[in-house]
Amino acid sequence: MYTTFTENVNKEKQKQENIQQKSLSVLSYYQSTLRNSGMFTTLALATLAAAHGHVIHKNPWGGYARYAASLLFLGLAVFVSFRLLVLREKNIHLNDPLGPWQPVNISILIAQVVIFIAIVLSFVNKMILKH
Repeated sequence: MYTTFTENVNKEKQKQENIQQKSLSVLSYYQSTLRNSGMFTTLALATLAAAHGHVIHKNPWGGYARYAASLLFLGLAVFVSFRLLVLREKNIHLNDPLGPWQPVNISILIAQVVIFIAIVLSFVNKMILKH
């Protein structure tokens, strides 16, 4: 009986260690992917600044290309941010290691919506109304 009890305790301890190791792995992946989302958001802002500062009468296609690049980078950032939401749902059974990070992801998605609005308004103002 003693050995059976000891085996159960060891199995339970091993199971808890596996869950903790998987939680750390998921958290590491989440933080790395969150950094990638931030990088794509930053690139979207940088290309928006380049597009907004571009002189239209010299080369209008350059302006279109910069706005397209800005939307592309922002689209990638939004895709990565949504994948982070899915990642949490898939790994919630691991004692929810991503729970404390959820407000960060929601904040980034809100910022990305604001940046999208800024891109559209800048494009309309610079490329349609002034062209």
